[in-house]
Formats: sequence, C-alpha cells, structure tokens
Amino acid sequence: MFRQRGLAAIFILIGALIIPGSASAQSAQAYVGDWTVEGGQLGACKINLSGQAMGGQLRAVTYTCVGPMSFAWHWAAQGNTVTIMGTGNFRIATLRAERGMLVGQLNDGSLVTLKPASGQRIGAPVQAERPAAGRRENCYRRYDNDTCAPASDVTPPRTANGPVRVQALNQLNIRSKEDMKSPIIGKFEVGQCFVVEACRQTEWGLRCRVPVGDSGKKGYVIKYFSDNTGDYIVFRNQCR
Repeated sequence: MFRQRGLAAIFILIGALIIPGSASAQSAQAYVGDWTVEGGQLGACKINLSGQAMGGQLRAVTYTCVGPMSFAWHWAAQGNTVTIMGTGNFRIATLRAERGMLVGQLNDGSLVTLKPASGQRIGAPVQAERPAAGRRENCYRRYDNDTCAPASDVTPPRTANGPVRVQALNQLNIRSKEDMKSPIIGKFEVGQCFVVEACRQTEWGLRCRVPVGDSGKKGYVIKYFSDNTGDYIVFRNQCR
C-alpha cells in the first residue's frame, strides 16, 4: 500500500512538472492557421501562420498580398504579441491579440488587422472583456492607451484662427494626397507634436493638411481610425 501511494505521489509530481511546459507551448499554437489581412496598402489578402518550423523558426506564407506583407517568411509569438518577419529577421509587422483578432502596424507605419480564417480563438477571456465593452459604447478611444478620449480631442482641431499644434497617439503616415492609396512622403512618431494647418471632410473621411518637415511640402494625415474593435483617434488636439 505504501509503495502504491509513493508511486502515485511521484506520478502527480511528474505531471505537475510537465503541465506548465505544455501550457506555454500552446501560446504560439493558438495563432496557427489562416488569417485574412486587412489594412495598409494591401487590400484583402491572406497569410498562413504555420505550426511547422523551418530552420528553427515558424513558417509564414502569404497569398496575393502586396506591400511589406508579401515578404513575410516566418513569425514568432510571445504572450499576446505576434511578430511577422522576412528573411534575415527583418521585422515586417508587430501585432497584438485583441478581441479575437491581431491588430497592429506594418513596418511602413500602416495600420493592419488580421482576422481569423481557420477558427482560431485568441484574446482576453470574456470576463475581462465585459467591463471594457460598456465603456467602449459610443466612445472614440485613444489609440495609444485604449481609453475613451475627451470630447476636446474627438472633434477636428480648430484651425479657423490658424494652424494648431497636436500630438500623435500612434505612428502616422503622411501621404501626398488625401487618398489612402497615395504615396507616403513622411511619418510622425508616437508622442511627436506636429502642426495641423487645416482639416476637411473628404470621400475617404476627415483629412488634415500638415507641413512635411522643413521641405515646404504639404501632406495629409488621418484623424480617425475604425475597425471591428471600435473607433479611435490617432492624434490629440493639443501638444504637451
């Protein structure tokens, strides 16, 4: 009897040592499968995050993608963050798991969303989502910290009396024209203050005209960004 109890205790101890390793191994497994890529200059395309390793790295394969994502070669996951890379570990996209999707940026600053196409279920537990769901209703959120933005930052900047200084909450592309498919001619980094000369509604949404460095050129940035996770502002109407 003592010998049986001793063996049982040993098996329990072995199980306790093995289980944590299996749980951590499943973190990357949760992302394996096909994803629909939306955003940036890509149009709609697909990427497969494979569970098979090549050269010690998980393989990534794209289908009909253009732009940076077309160079995807492998990927890695750490917690709620997924990084997609090209050859030589060149970083193409950094994404975070959020409400069942992967949301983030390409290396050119474009916002991108990956939606599950193979039944993947990722993101925070439902219990953690409930408080945020009520807060997000009818709320524009700051892209940098996911909190509701004050009304003073949700409205377009008031430029009737002249240019105003604002602050980027996300890396922003400056485009040569108001169209999102127009060339990128500059960028603002997160936290960077910049000047907005004027904003207007276009067929693509609100666009704000900005100086591009000291070149004398003018470009355009967005104020709002929306996806299935909610509505965001990408710059605030003052500089601190």
